[in-house]
Amino acid sequence: MSRFSVTIETRDGLCPASVLTPTDQAGPWPAVLFFMDGFGIRPAMWEMGQRLADGGYVVLLPDLYYRVGPYPPMNPREVLANPELMGSLIKNVAGLDRDRKISDTAAWIEFLMSRPEVEGDRYGVTVTAWEATLL
Repeated sequence: MSRFSVTIETRDGLCPASVLTPTDQAGPWPAVLFFMDGFGIRPAMWEMGQRLADGGYVVLLPDLYYRVGPYPPMNPREVLANPELMGSLIKNVAGLDRDRKISDTAAWIEFLMSRPEVEGDRYGVTVTAWEATLL
């Protein structure tokens, strides 16, 4: 996996994120902003991001829940089976109002477009089906 951590300054604070690049191709590459799903940053998100990167893209995977501070990786099966964990998930999702999403996305795109790994001035965006309903 070709992944490194970055911190992006947003209107509301510092957002940890991962940048993933192809493992066997020379850059620069087109850019993709990859929105995590509601369960947050965890190994499955990095694996999906790397599969996308290996298709020939530089991928930015920001932590949408950065405002709540560090949190342990969420296991979707455990969260859905545990009312207390589900309550935490709902609280995290509820904290993502439209204004925050727009402001954060602008900061993430600005970051992506400033990277030397990125080719051109266009980018793609991908979201999970569940996250798409929240945007």
